Amino acid sequence: MSFLQPLMLVALPLIALPIIIHLINQWRYQTRRWGAMMFLLAANRMNRGFARIRQWLILAMRTLAVLGLILAVSRPLSSGLLGLTGGGKTDTTILILDRSPSMQQLGSGGVSKLDTGRRQLANALQTLGSQRWVAIDSSGQPPQSYEDLEALLASPSLQGTSATADLPTMMQSALDYLTANKPGPTEIWICSDLQEADWNAESGTWSVVREGFEKLPQSVRINLLAYPQMPTENMSVRVTDVKQSKTVEQGISSNELLLSMQITRSDELAEDKAVSVPVEITIDGATTTINVEMNGARVDVRNHRIPLDSNQTRGWGRIAIPADSNNADNQYYFVFDEPPVRRVVIVSEDRSTTRALEIAASVSEDGSINPAVEVLAPEQLDSLVLDETSLVIWQTRLPDAATAPALTNYINAGGQVLFFPPSRLVQSGSEPVGQQFFGVAWDQWQASDVKVMVENWRSDQDLLAATASGTGLPVGQLSISAHATLRSTADLSKLATLSGGDPLIARVPTSKGGVYFCTASTAPDASSLAENGIVLYITVQRAIQRGQLALGNTTQRTAEFSQEVPLNWKQVSGPENILSTEYSAQSGVYQSGKRLFAVNRSAAEDRRDILQDDRVAGLFAGLPFARVDDQAGNLTGIVREVWRLFLIGMILAMLIEAALCIPRRYAVASSAA
Repeated sequence: MSFLQPLMLVALPLIALPIIIHLINQWRYQTRRWGAMMFLLAANRMNRGFARIRQWLILAMRTLAVLGLILAVSRPLSSGLLGLTGGGKTDTTILILDRSPSMQQLGSGGVSKLDTGRRQLANALQTLGSQRWVAIDSSGQPPQSYEDLEALLASPSLQGTSATADLPTMMQSALDYLTANKPGPTEIWICSDLQEADWNAESGTWSVVREGFEKLPQSVRINLLAYPQMPTENMSVRVTDVKQSKTVEQGISSNELLLSMQITRSDELAEDKAVSVPVEITIDGATTTINVEMNGARVDVRNHRIPLDSNQTRGWGRIAIPADSNNADNQYYFVFDEPPVRRVVIVSEDRSTTRALEIAASVSEDGSINPAVEVLAPEQLDSLVLDETSLVIWQTRLPDAATAPALTNYINAGGQVLFFPPSRLVQSGSEPVGQQFFGVAWDQWQASDVKVMVENWRSDQDLLAATASGTGLPVGQLSISAHATLRSTADLSKLATLSGGDPLIARVPTSKGGVYFCTASTAPDASSLAENGIVLYITVQRAIQRGQLALGNTTQRTAEFSQEVPLNWKQVSGPENILSTEYSAQSGVYQSGKRLFAVNRSAAEDRRDILQDDRVAGLFAGLPFARVDDQAGNLTGIVREVWRLFLIGMILAMLIEAALCIPRRYAVASSAA
């Protein structure tokens, strides 16, 4: 049982008052034996048992009446979501709302998880009250304070988005707010559907947050309103590839768009028989419909041909499927343009070592030869020009003061760089101290007669992600005979880790572009990267594709809250009535100058992975934490005052006590005259 006014419970000892009065009344009279009354007592001995029971019942009803009055004025709540906070009004209430696409799943009455959560929280927080309302947003903007609850819940910044939520970062923002402002007793309310992608339980931020909350001087209680129900009738669609194809046959030129897509459906639907899914395809506002036959949980459509005007070189489009239990994953936007030149620059001090890299960069995905692969020796770096370069492969000493600025500008513009151990590191065993780039330096060359295997790797994202069909790369088949270790002041993201914990491929955090370090050489005596060329080839090709996206006038972007507010973006297609400051987090097509951007939800949003209960509890271990699970569409209040029930109980106790106090009627025998 929880109470809004727990300080009133200090009056609970008053329930002993009827018992004390009863005992005092018993002690007021002294017993005197009187012969005549002894016969009357003997006559009433048969009724003494019932009289004693009636006295105890009267005493119990009086005690319950006092107890009911005390509990009623303490304003008890029907939910166990809140604990005893020491009484008084909460000083600050912080709201953390998961606005990811999965929260837009519909429940009973066509109400989404997000709308249900907002209404539930509105009712609960209205009941509880607070002196200050604060909303923590996924956008990374400073916490926003509101004067009243109505203004907070009506804020456009609490509407659904296409971006994956970042719960650890939002909790860190809440901690920073409490540390900086030092408010009084605080309640933190989290509303989420517990999708693993939104919670990122493996993030090191969670341990930092727990330690920070434990050190706060004020009382802070964390409440989770969860909607973990999975969709039972839902389909999702996404574009996996889009490219133009211009051909000339018998003097006739054709211009087509090759569109590849993937449709998935929930397990419950997958058990049903095959279905025909109508897919609307919109190109620059013109819509056509195709039917996709689906048998199973997923279907892939590859290179569906869409005719274009002969002179059209760029444009935008959208694919959409019929509405279902979650409309947030029923459409996907794309943009297309003539691809830029696939120029690759390889800086190598040993051509025999980088020969495999040259081959991987020279052969395109369609099997054609890419002639724009340029190999530079270290002494040629004075003429390094990276204009219109998709990828830089660097296998020599890390950039020095002369070459670092050009490479840094290239990365800040979205360029991609792959670093491999230089030959001098292999020969001498170590690099000179002080040579580093983006906070990373080569350390020691580790060689062994025992081959080291890849222990784990990131198959969900980045260069080593599984293919669109779900097939994983054979990273586990690689064997490493020798590798380099890294010294780093940056928080490296390990895409692949060797036995023992050293990274095989690591990414340096950057605001734009990509900086990758591969600690193994492609030389045959150092690794099987060249022999087992699938991983090496796909890694290089994906890096080239990422670099081309930065060069082209069209970009496919994953919806996210960007620190750089795209004020110069103009919406071409997408949902209406959205904030311009959230364009980067809302699906749609946007234009900035000559550039077109297609923004869509991440691939993780189409996976239905719920964070297990024990892992959720572990994230808040040691903190005052409570959780309530609910369902979308359920508008019953999660926190309700039930003081009326205790008043009714008090009245019933008083009525029963009054009835027990009524004297019994005795039959009077009439005597004959």
